[in-house]
Formats: sequence, C-alpha cells, structure tokens
Amino acid sequence: MKFTITHIHRNSATDRTHPVTRGGAAILSALLLATVTVPSVAALSAFPADGMMEETSPQATEITVPATLVSDRGVLSPADPESIATELVETFTLRNSHETPDQEGDLTENDTSAEDQTPPDGEKPTVDIFDPTLPLTQELIALRIESRMDKQVRGGAKVYYPYPAGAMAVDLYKDGRQILKGQVVDIGGTVYVPVQRFADLFGSFRTVYTEATEQVVITGTNLSITVKVGDPYITVNERIFYTGKKVISLGGWIFVPLTSMSKAMNAKVTIRQGYYDAFITSGDPAKVQWASEYYDATDLYWLSRIISAEAKGEPFAGQIAVGNVVLNRVRSKQFPNTVKGVIFDTKYGTQFSPVSSGTIYNTPTASAVRAAKVCLEGYSLSTQMIYFYNPKIATSSWIGRTRPYIMTIGNHKFYG
Repeated sequence: MKFTITHIHRNSATDRTHPVTRGGAAILSALLLATVTVPSVAALSAFPADGMMEETSPQATEITVPATLVSDRGVLSPADPESIATELVETFTLRNSHETPDQEGDLTENDTSAEDQTPPDGEKPTVDIFDPTLPLTQELIALRIESRMDKQVRGGAKVYYPYPAGAMAVDLYKDGRQILKGQVVDIGGTVYVPVQRFADLFGSFRTVYTEATEQVVITGTNLSITVKVGDPYITVNERIFYTGKKVISLGGWIFVPLTSMSKAMNAKVTIRQGYYDAFITSGDPAKVQWASEYYDATDLYWLSRIISAEAKGEPFAGQIAVGNVVLNRVRSKQFPNTVKGVIFDTKYGTQFSPVSSGTIYNTPTASAVRAAKVCLEGYSLSTQMIYFYNPKIATSSWIGRTRPYIMTIGNHKFYG
C-alpha cells in the first residue's frame, strides 16, 4: 500500500486531501478492467465497514498484523488536492463501471461503460470514501484512516498535525491492540508519537505545557518527565534518555521518538523497519528508577568532569563521544576498570591533559552532566573508539598515524 501524509496547513480545510500515487491508480484501473476478486479476504475481514481496524482482545498471546497494512508504502510527493480528488473519482468510476457485486457477494462483469457513468458537463464528480458499498481495497483503507488523522481537538479549537512531505503513517500496537490510530508517524526513518497522548495510555498523569518554551512536564506516581522541543533527549526521573533525533512540534503537539517514550514508560518496543508498524508491551512507569538510584555517583562525578574539561563547547554528540572513549577504556583489558582509574591513568604517561592542567576539578557544565548520563544509560556512538585528539591544538599526532580512524565530531577526531 503506497500512501503518504501530506503537509497540512493549520486551520486550512483545503489541504486535507490525501494522495494516491498515479502509478498505483493506473495499476488498480488495469486490474479492474478484468474479472476481479477481492484479495486477502481473510485479512480484510479484520476491518469494519468504516475501514478502521478493530481492536483485538488484550488476552491475545500473538500479534497478527493485517496483510493489507504490511507492504512497501512508498514516499509520495505533495500534490494539488483538486487533482488528487479528480484522480480518485476517475479511479472509482472506472472500477464501479466494470464491477457489480451480486447477491452472493461475488464480483461480476457489468456492461455499463465508463463513459455512461461520467457526470454531465459542469458537474464536479465526488466520491464518498466511507460509502459502505465501495469494494474494500488497500488504497481505500489508507484514505479512510488518514482522513481521520487530519483534525485533533485541543481546548475546543481545531488543531492539525502538519506532517512534512515524505512522512509515513505507522501502525502502532500495544499488547496486540492498535492504538493512536493516525497519530504515529515515521519521519526520516524515526518513528514519532505525541508525548502526552502516548503517556495517557499508561496511566493518569498531570501535564503542564509551557507554550513560550515549547516544553511539557508530565508527572505521576514516582514519575517525572520533561520534554522540550529542539532537545535531542528527554529527562525522565532526572535521568537523560538520548533520542538521537530532536524533539519536534507538529501543530502545537510535541512529538517524541517512540523508542525513548517507551523506555520512559518502562515498556518494551519493537519497530519493524520497512513495514511501518511497531509493537509495545505494557509497562509500569512507576518502576522507572531515579537518577540517584540508577547512576553510580562516583562514575557520574568524574565522567561529567572529564567531558566538560575535554569537550566544553563541542556539539552534544561530541561530548557523548568523549564519554564513550572513557567507558570503552573501562571495558578494555588495556586500561583500568573504573572511570576514575581511566581518567587518572599514568601507565603510559598522563592520558588526559585536563589532569595535568587541573581543569578536571572544575565544576562541569550542565550539558556535560547530561552527556555523562547518556553514556551511563548505555548509549554509544561507537564501542571501538578508545582515543581522540584535537589536531588543531595537539602537540603530537601519533594517534592519527598509528590508530584506525573512526569518526570526526566537531574539533575532535576519534580512533580505535
């Protein structure tokens, strides 16, 4: 099934038509010129008359994904709504001119030609995609789902999710039941969910949204989540969960990568890349540990200080990379097995210049503390890099000449 979520302008009713590819329409038309049988009848039976998926029993032990929604949904370019509507009408008109369901529900040929179904000149043809007599197809299911995706109500006002061009709808299941229909989206390979609505699936929470800073704070029993648009992380019980991609705002709603929000809710998640579906299990957010319980205080103290001293002013990813180097050394047999031991290691000479200069003892920046927490959460840009240096200020370049190069972030080059 190939469809996309077009860019929807806020408070604009004219931009809510969703496209079907011309290639898909042509194939559909060609197939319908011959005798047609409805494909995947068993799979399509999972859909009620309005085309929306029925929720399965929460006691189900297996998750069955409807075959009609497991497909290579292609990315489509935004198109003119009027031309899309006309194309859809022509497709449905052509199909209905060659198919007529008989009393047994089978499809038979009809002698009525497409030309006989053409509306008189001057009349604009229309089609009701929720008409129960229309044969159920993948394209029709997609249109019905997305048509209900357009509008959301917040504070009595209409709010639209202005998905960017190329965004793809994702089917999300929780314990076998489909949730947040039409509100889960893949943008550039990252699956996003609306943070407030996702959290509400796991219990009752107090939500405070600050429009000026585009920040939302969600609190509940033993849980505190802070999410701010533009940050590449979310704060959960004073821990830092790295999102990889920045938190975004769509039509006034804050969207967060699904993996990070699932972790915040203490739930497991599986995303099937290429199928545009994802599965999560129930979790207990109240059991998410606080930072004081989760992080080793000594490790956090020294890791944040070496990151600050070595990479203050570097990109956030660059600060994480410096922390990764330290922790990779801890895991290596070539170096001491503690964070403090690695930092103050002098077996082959002083390893980190801030130890010699004394800047290792300075109070770390807030960004360095966050980067240290991300590293201690287990996030790593590379498990292989154990050396780094800044070629602009380094007094020796032996690392670059003798060690395998891995990556460059900001002013630092990292090596294995």
